[in-house]
Amino acid sequence: MDKGFLRRLAGSPAWVLVLAGLLHGQVQPPARSGESPAGGTASWTVRLTVAAKGEYVVRGAETPISGEYTCRAGWEGRLEPDGDDFLLVHIKTEILEWRLREKTGPAGHESVAEAPASPQPALRLSYVLRDGRDVEFFFELSGISIPLRASPLALVLELPRSSGRTPGPPGQGYGDFVCRGSSRVAVPETDFLQRIPKRTFSWDWRRERRVVKKDRIYVVAQSHTAEAVIALAAR
Repeated sequence: MDKGFLRRLAGSPAWVLVLAGLLHGQVQPPARSGESPAGGTASWTVRLTVAAKGEYVVRGAETPISGEYTCRAGWEGRLEPDGDDFLLVHIKTEILEWRLREKTGPAGHESVAEAPASPQPALRLSYVLRDGRDVEFFFELSGISIPLRASPLALVLELPRSSGRTPGPPGQGYGDFVCRGSSRVAVPETDFLQRIPKRTFSWDWRRERRVVKKDRIYVVAQSHTAEAVIALAAR
């Protein structure tokens, strides 16, 4: 198991509110290790499932390149208090489905390549943050290198990630290219007081950009439809 420090209670009283049950709007003293501040549940099982269907097109190469893919990944772990800290405990991550098919060449005369079993995308739940009266989950599904065939242009397949709060120049973050729905994955704090709450989020994303490589201009378009499901279970 791999544990990640989320944030100290003294620096983030908002997290105390989540685990203490904010229905009363009161901050309670820090709990002892393994004990819930609410005096009940000590931890929660967190299951995150992310699915994506997408495609990409590269124009400007000697022959057109296009690809389409399906990916579904799962992350499982625990959210628990630990003295004055809260820990996000990673139990397992798995790729449940992964297929990518790429075509190269003029229409009607394409050659087809299938992505190998490895490397595969990787799902990571980085951290959880209190935001107002919501609990926001920050994850990233990292892609692989494309095109599959040898090419002077090396790209990364852009897969779903949560929120628009990602590093990068203004207007160039992942969330800036969401064209339907929202990539913010956040659940109401009251979900932590239910037995097995489950929330589903979905959005469409599209980005087109120009890339200059060795005096050649490429136009790269990538798009996907994404769905993220958060399931919490009191332990």
